[in-house]
Amino acid sequence: MHPSPHRSAFAFLIAVAATAAAPADPERTASGRARSAPVLTVYFENDIFTGTDRSYSNGVKVSWLSADLTDWGPPGWRTQLIGLLPFLNRAEGQKNLGLALGQNIYTPTVTRDRVPDPADRPYAGWSYVEAAFVSKTAAVADTFSFQVGLVGPNSLAEDAQRQVHRWTGGAIPQGWDYQLRNEVGANLVYERRWRLYARTLHGTLGADLIPHAGLSLGNVQTYANAGGTLRFGINLPSDFGVQLARPGSVGGTPTDDLDPRVAPDRNVSFFLFGAIDGRAVGRDIFLDGNTSGSGRSVDKRAWVADGSLGAGLIGGPWQLTYTQVWRTREFRTQRGSSTNFGSLTLSRAY
Repeated sequence: MHPSPHRSAFAFLIAVAATAAAPADPERTASGRARSAPVLTVYFENDIFTGTDRSYSNGVKVSWLSADLTDWGPPGWRTQLIGLLPFLNRAEGQKNLGLALGQNIYTPTVTRDRVPDPADRPYAGWSYVEAAFVSKTAAVADTFSFQVGLVGPNSLAEDAQRQVHRWTGGAIPQGWDYQLRNEVGANLVYERRWRLYARTLHGTLGADLIPHAGLSLGNVQTYANAGGTLRFGINLPSDFGVQLARPGSVGGTPTDDLDPRVAPDRNVSFFLFGAIDGRAVGRDIFLDGNTSGSGRSVDKRAWVADGSLGAGLIGGPWQLTYTQVWRTREFRTQRGSSTNFGSLTLSRAY
């Protein structure tokens, strides 16, 4: 019995990510302890925070980001493969490996109809594994991310949503028979973030500005994006800002020992932030439908933007953040108000 193509792809992705950096040691400070610690992050995104149940209905993701690495491991085919990617092999700075698992669920506005409105977005699910490679200095971070996963019934999104609604007593969505068909999906994602402005305003009060730009190529999502984040607070973490559970987000490790997650004498932080992100969308399988052209689809908009506000709290190695996101209309026949949802993340440096 031969392994299925998507299982082989999953295995290859994990093998490349896990073994490429395994022999490398964390970079050490003069004191002998790691400059940064590994970070485990749990993301939960849902429109329940806004009292709705439509469009981007739910997203969950668990990611792990390694402590700083000196290199990508001993020479071999894995490091040669990573070497083909630009920006990851700068001599200065730090390197990190990231791994993640996630699932996104999308539904139309009305979920009680057994036959959904063909002018509304189709039911869809996306379950994936992700490997990310990060190269950063105190001022700039480059991330390449590979996602491989499943769209359609095999994503188990229908089962997940139905079970959650049973637990919470919510109405069971009725139109999943019309969801996108099974398809193996893949994305290659690149993003650069700059920490351009990091200033102490008074005592421990500070602010920073973190612009970003990126590109995603794949049969699931193809887009170019750009935006930025402004943070203001006490003992700001020395990283590249809070991210949503989207391609390329694998959390952030401290870039120095002054970060409150690893600094014993300043281990409490509170901050507020605002962010914007604009995307030129070439493909969105959750709106365009299956690559084969079969099944349901809607006429997507080529330009989509997100605006968000949030707050973060750090206590020792723990960080909790909440982000409220407002998204412009994503397709031409979209009814009701534009999409908005909440994003809750909990991470721990250890």
